[in-house]
Amino acid sequence: MSRFNLLDENWIGVIYLDESENKLVSLKTLFEDAHKIQRIAGDTKTQDFAILRILLAILNTVYSRFDAEGNAYEYLDLDEKFQEKSEVEFDDLPYYINDLDACWDNLWKKKHFPSTVNDYLTKWHDRFYLFDDEYPFFQVLAGDLSADKISRKKASAISGKFLDRTVSESGNKVALFSPKYNAKYNKEVLRADQVARWLITYQGYTGLSDKTIFGKEKYKASKGWLYDLGGIYLEGTNLFETLLLNTILVHPRDEFSAKRQRPCWEYSSGELLEKYFSNNNPDNLAELYTTWSRAVYIDPDTDLDKAFSLQVVKLPDMNHQDQFIEAMTLWRFNEQGEHKGYFTPRKHRANQALWRSFGLLAMPSSTSEKDMQHMPELINWLEEIRDTIGNISIGVQAVSMQDDGNAPSWVPTDELVDSLQINNYVLTDVQENHWVPRITNLVEKTRVVINHTYRAFLSDIAEIRNIKEKARQDFINRELEAVYFAIDEPFRAWLAGIKPKDEKDKKMQIWLNILEKIVKGEAQRLIDNATTRDLRGIVKDERSFNIITAYNSFTFFLNKGIQNK
Repeated sequence: MSRFNLLDENWIGVIYLDESENKLVSLKTLFEDAHKIQRIAGDTKTQDFAILRILLAILNTVYSRFDAEGNAYEYLDLDEKFQEKSEVEFDDLPYYINDLDACWDNLWKKKHFPSTVNDYLTKWHDRFYLFDDEYPFFQVLAGDLSADKISRKKASAISGKFLDRTVSESGNKVALFSPKYNAKYNKEVLRADQVARWLITYQGYTGLSDKTIFGKEKYKASKGWLYDLGGIYLEGTNLFETLLLNTILVHPRDEFSAKRQRPCWEYSSGELLEKYFSNNNPDNLAELYTTWSRAVYIDPDTDLDKAFSLQVVKLPDMNHQDQFIEAMTLWRFNEQGEHKGYFTPRKHRANQALWRSFGLLAMPSSTSEKDMQHMPELINWLEEIRDTIGNISIGVQAVSMQDDGNAPSWVPTDELVDSLQINNYVLTDVQENHWVPRITNLVEKTRVVINHTYRAFLSDIAEIRNIKEKARQDFINRELEAVYFAIDEPFRAWLAGIKPKDEKDKKMQIWLNILEKIVKGEAQRLIDNATTRDLRGIVKDERSFNIITAYNSFTFFLNKGIQNK
């Protein structure tokens, strides 16, 4: 029995440009109306990110086979379902890559998606049923999880209240402040549209709390590829621009530049399982964006009026080392540990704004021993298309999933979300002494002013007050956080206000003046609230030392740090 086809049924939450309320749309409607829609607006930002990548997989697949006018590229031999029968011949690759670039440029000029996308989806209509006994979307068949193929008598069961990350409740621990009441299994009940959204999210952000594997031999299981990413994506003025800005038709790395795009729905479940265990190393973005962490089975006859659950079996983890096909993450170079000597995705950090990682976001890749750096391929792509999109403001969105810190389970607990607004030409001006290196240096100077100069002042106050070690660190961290909070919005506004032709030295000095004023203001707040003990002080190095002398020392070093070019 086939039910709830994602091409026709409404399940993706969006906000239209001329409306303020969320609305559910089908896949076909989304691509038809992308230029009228402001953004995806699902249940959580991590869910939006996971669904965004499904949409990108569709676009990468379609426009790797058809140009902006809907004509198949002459280098390709397509079957009746528009699938490539073979790869592009080596001699044709340069011409094919040029045509892919031209396709992207022409789509941007059109300002909407032609019918080609939905023509492709229609050909694969049978692969987008959420409940199906032959090709269920993002799922396997019952026979794939038979007892003779897995490590236990049956697959692990995941309840609706655990799948729904707005509840995130296991059978062992009740979630406080749940958006759903508990009577009559309400927390476990999910509508079909909710199942679709959370299924896609679950495949990206899973954890390791389930136990069943394939076979008897242990292997390193995936906790969801998206789970380990410091996810980033570019945002335009509408969903069409957002989707196209993130659609990388020619990968910046040559080894992936013109690979066949094969999303998961173009395979059978058996073919996918075989692929995951033989070579779980995607070489194309459509495959990467639709990769699974679990073999999921949902009974096609599921009664959605009752408590919902699905069955899962762990799939092998993907290699994280130098996995540069991934375009939508920050990277870090590991100097120790399991991944020593390699780059791995770097998750966003709690209580740390994205702009504080500006160098990781925008500085060019480097293999210098003193400065191992890998620029996200998405930013490399932005540099390729910057002249086509012109002098516009770009939103850089960041999203990560926070975990419980428990390595055996890695239960998702919260999401980390942030954004920056910045001019396209500024973000891609990476030449020596131009905008990106200057802003990176300024962020570093800001860090030094706060983490060293202001920290020293706080340490002096703690010493005057004779605050013991743990309480001292708590006091210092709390006050440092207050300063970062105070400068956060001003820095974002300053960054968003940079125009490519602004006088660079003058613009840099404007921020330093703002920084100096804010940090001095925070220090003055402590002076204004000084206690008698603060003013009386202590004797240090045979001299009187109090909050006033500490402040004078602080302002001396602050001025010196601000003025030091």
